[in-house]
Amino acid sequence: MFEAFSAEVVKIRSCIPEMSRGALADLATSLGQARGALDALEASVASAVDSLGDNGPGASVILRSASRCSQREADKRARRAAGLSAMPNTAEALSMGHITSEHADALVRAAEETSPEAVDQSELVGKVARRPADLATRDTREWARRHRLVDDSQTRHERQLSRRKFMVFEADDMLVVHGEFDLVSGTQFEARLDAETNRLFQLDGGRGVAGDVRTNEQRRADALISLVCGGGSPGGDGPQARGPRHQIMIVAETGVVTGSRPDGRSEIIGSGTIPKSVLERLACNSELLGMVLSGDGEPLWHGRKVRLTTDAQLRGIIVRDQGCVICGKKPRWCEAHHVVPWQGPGRGPTDIDNLVLICSHHHHLVHDHRWRLVRSGVGQWSIQPPDDPP
Repeated sequence: MFEAFSAEVVKIRSCIPEMSRGALADLATSLGQARGALDALEASVASAVDSLGDNGPGASVILRSASRCSQREADKRARRAAGLSAMPNTAEALSMGHITSEHADALVRAAEETSPEAVDQSELVGKVARRPADLATRDTREWARRHRLVDDSQTRHERQLSRRKFMVFEADDMLVVHGEFDLVSGTQFEARLDAETNRLFQLDGGRGVAGDVRTNEQRRADALISLVCGGGSPGGDGPQARGPRHQIMIVAETGVVTGSRPDGRSEIIGSGTIPKSVLERLACNSELLGMVLSGDGEPLWHGRKVRLTTDAQLRGIIVRDQGCVICGKKPRWCEAHHVVPWQGPGRGPTDIDNLVLICSHHHHLVHDHRWRLVRSGVGQWSIQPPDDPP
């Protein structure tokens, strides 16, 4: 079987140099569909292995040996297979190439937090099929949050605490650090690390220059050393490090009890729900800035009186968009963008319904390379290149 498949691949590769841009795009689409079909087939094989019940090696062992992937990757594929075995609609969407393995993994995680039937029989599978995997992952996380039982957040937090760990070991003449944290502690850690990384980014010269000084991975490593060993401020030195993008944002929502749904929720933006007990502890010991949905707050609509967004507006669109609307990058790496430009000829207002959160990379494409943001649905955006590239 593989010999025939390989021969077809060789034929296709030989045609690539003669293909137009449109043909290459079509081929890339077909390859994505084929990859989904192969991932679904592998999941079926892994599921069949685990169903044998003969005390032989499990799916994870078989997958690692057969594909020579890492143990971590083998475990991920086995987990996907186990989840899809109870989710026929999702498995079918993967086999038809409507979703990718990344989509499938996100749907399986949502099923683990709710139930396979709830996810597989919902509109979620069709919805995420129309979204890039990074944004689909955020959609599934939000869906699972809304469909958990009342006490799930406390149970989930306790489970995360029991799994936390931090290791330091040597490998390849380097010191390797590996840590796993609960979402609350992990979000606090990440916020401080990103703020210090941003401070070093500014010291290195900012956009267009900092990349020549050191890579972002090197900067993050230096930021960790700075925070642990001294020499850096967790909050950073510049106004950007102290702004809303580098603060821990907590949303508290009040509502009416409906069936098994809780009367309100608490959530760290970009990370997930937290139990009431953790919220109370954080309120006593941390500097938190939050928003109460449907409550009174500062004015978020300023028309054309001001050009720059206020902190209150930035917090508002962080709560609404929860990250870059194009790639899903977390709010601390994003900026507010006027959908209708504030400057002429658009003369758009500085109102939250004319503001959207996008990362600096996509902001750079819009302002410096004339790419366009296109709304494709409620809360859904895409980015397109200019019609007449230079």
